[in-house]
Amino acid sequence: MKDLTTFLTYSGISTILFLILLLSKTWKKRKANKILAGILLGYLLLFLTYASSYLNWDFLPTIVSPLGIITSFVLGPFIFQYIKIIYTSKIHFKIFIRSLLPFGIAFVIYSIPQYILGPTFDNKTTIFQIVSLLIPFLGILHLAYYLFLSYKLLKRFRKLVKNNYSNINTLDLKWLSIWIRGLILFLIIDMTSGLLLLAYPISGLVYINLFYLVLLIWYIGYYGVNQVQVFLIQEDPIASVKKETSQEKIIKPIPFFNCESAEFIALKTQLEIIFIEQELFKKQDLSLRETAAILDISDKKLSHLLNICLASNFYEYVNTYRVNYFRKKIEEGTADKLTLLAVAFDSGFNSKATFNRVFKQQVGITPIKFKKQSDKESQSFQ
Repeated sequence: MKDLTTFLTYSGISTILFLILLLSKTWKKRKANKILAGILLGYLLLFLTYASSYLNWDFLPTIVSPLGIITSFVLGPFIFQYIKIIYTSKIHFKIFIRSLLPFGIAFVIYSIPQYILGPTFDNKTTIFQIVSLLIPFLGILHLAYYLFLSYKLLKRFRKLVKNNYSNINTLDLKWLSIWIRGLILFLIIDMTSGLLLLAYPISGLVYINLFYLVLLIWYIGYYGVNQVQVFLIQEDPIASVKKETSQEKIIKPIPFFNCESAEFIALKTQLEIIFIEQELFKKQDLSLRETAAILDISDKKLSHLLNICLASNFYEYVNTYRVNYFRKKIEEGTADKLTLLAVAFDSGFNSKATFNRVFKQQVGITPIKFKKQSDKESQSFQ
């Protein structure tokens, strides 16, 4: 058990350091990567604090733990700011600094006394004992609040991306959404294990938190290797929607939009023509702005046409045509000499995972199962 725990600890530490090293190559050109590196550094301090209960490193309880305990006060604001800067390129320094005030207060009333008094901190007066219990609890509540805000903000921005792009696997930061939910679950596990420790002082309960933290580290490490656009890319992956995001106009409905007007009917017809006859959906990096330019209308008008009148968004609308084209090719048998993935790419998809997910959402079965059913039906007619 000890060897396993040691392995997990060292792997977690090395993974975070590796990711910070990756980010260091791009943070001069991307402010967001500086924030993300700060998140990972805070996460490392939190991880080492939990690991200090069994690692025989003298500096952990005396140097790292007094800071790691209050890391939860800084992780939340950093995650929230990271999401904002990714989609808007703006940092409101005054607001950001104010959000870090709880961390500063906790550092003054908790960390500094810890550094001065050392291990005897918890054995001092009742005030110190109350502070040593209250600060970690408030830190959890503070982090939970910001994780909730971050999740709502990320969900809102991901919706914005779907309104503008037909392929979003490099843009929507789904990995961050899952990681935020993972941190929320960690807070629940941490509070539960803390209450259990008060009732049943079992030392092994600490390992549960540690193992779960390692899983979250491995998760973000996996995406650190695969999400090249986050960790390695030098240019901004979604610069074309940042202006709309900062102005927050694209997601606000206009006061009136007559879906039964002749103008709407004509636009709908034109849209169907360029998608059916010109097969515009085959363009993998197709965007709302590009489509609006072809129709000679504003991207805002096209967005409202899709959202309000067709009860859809650009991502769903384009991928519906792609799925229908894929089904047509399979049913006609014209793609029998090609792999399913080749047909999917020809239909406009740029990712196997996205294709499988979207196809199953719209059709209800996997592409492989659909192909088998189509083959059986064609054989029965022969």
